[in-house]
Amino acid sequence: MLWLAGVRGPMPADAAHHNIHFGTEWAGAFEDLLERGTTMQDPSILVTAPSVSDPSMAPPGDTSLYVLEPAPNLDGTVDWPAERERRRDDLVARVAALGYPTEVVVDEFLDPTDWEAQGMAHGTPFALAHTFFQTGAFRAANRDRRIPGVFFTGSSTTPGVGVPMVLISGRLAAERVRAWDRERRRV
Repeated sequence: MLWLAGVRGPMPADAAHHNIHFGTEWAGAFEDLLERGTTMQDPSILVTAPSVSDPSMAPPGDTSLYVLEPAPNLDGTVDWPAERERRRDDLVARVAALGYPTEVVVDEFLDPTDWEAQGMAHGTPFALAHTFFQTGAFRAANRDRRIPGVFFTGSSTTPGVGVPMVLISGRLAAERVRAWDRERRRV
């Protein structure tokens, strides 16, 4: 689930650009997501505030927020259309309880149904599962060794998810295309 918001008020004094708040029921959280297909009873969340690093991202004294809470994809048991508003309100309440400003000026909430509508399989924006053998160097390569000249970029390839990683993936794919083209011209 993702809550994007422009809110009134400054960040807490001890907050940074990226802030991770871990739940205490670590094993139970993964059982909720992966085995039961439910949201976490004790969620961990990421609170990113772009306006901490770039004040132009919000009016003076206000804050822009990107709040991410892991949730099961559409193969899970959550009835997203029925639960959407409650899940959003619960997430906003958790953010407020952590001391962040939550007086909304403008916001958008995204859940797996929104990701699916954007063409993401099973409503997951992160492509491959976050299991050990689908992270980092274990992700699919940027180059298809079976088909010459086919290269990939994006969150499902090396190095992984997130805008910085996808940009690096694009750079790696471009470098491989250039190297392949140089090699092909020599032959």
